Amino acid sequence: MLKAAAAFFVAALSACSLKPMYETDYPLYREYKYWETSDKDWYETDNFKILVNRYHENDTTTLRLVPQRKGLPSIEKGYVYAAQKTAFNIMTSDCGSPAYTLLPSVRPRGGRRIDRYFFQNADLSVGVSYVCQTGKPNENSLFQDAQKWSLAERRWDKIDNINAYVDTLPVNNDGLHQMRIRLFGGTVNDNKRLARRLILDACDSTTDFKILFDESGADLAEHKGQIEIVSDDNVRVYGFVCRLVP
Repeated sequence: MLKAAAAFFVAALSACSLKPMYETDYPLYREYKYWETSDKDWYETDNFKILVNRYHENDTTTLRLVPQRKGLPSIEKGYVYAAQKTAFNIMTSDCGSPAYTLLPSVRPRGGRRIDRYFFQNADLSVGVSYVCQTGKPNENSLFQDAQKWSLAERRWDKIDNINAYVDTLPVNNDGLHQMRIRLFGGTVNDNKRLARRLILDACDSTTDFKILFDESGADLAEHKGQIEIVSDDNVRVYGFVCRLVP
């Protein structure tokens, strides 16, 4: 079903279909027209151009993300991860970090659940629904954050011979950079000093920067075969934008 929907969807968009979509698959056509009237934006993540439709109903926002390559919807390797990274960037820009609540995913007609929060529509686009939250983070926030940072690029760094994990997400359309640093020792001040150095590296000499958030974070670590949550002073999350120097 999903493979057939993908082939049909690509054919329809490239004007190669012999019959109009409403004659061959009316429910899919109706869904396409529904999203065609929503807000649209384009993003670039992991070499995919991603069309993002947004639909708002009361406090809930639903995103439909269509990864594309060569001007056509693509299900090449990594397309789901690229869509999820884009979605987390959008939610952080809309609501703050991590001031959003993802709604549990429900299998749409002709589609599937991808995981706890994300789903795939019949046309193979990726979907997620969320609300901007008020109040303190809860247990659900921890699951969301763990999934968000599992999509990040991780590398080693160090400051004053203190090793660190540095996780980075793709830069958002509005210039938002997100970075998580976990020091293996040291102090909060050491974490902040490393962050400043990395921010200066990201923003070249022609730009200044503005830190939008600097907050304690959490990381997952394996200990004796068990997954543990590391949440202490040495795990911090930063959000910043680079700005041209006047």
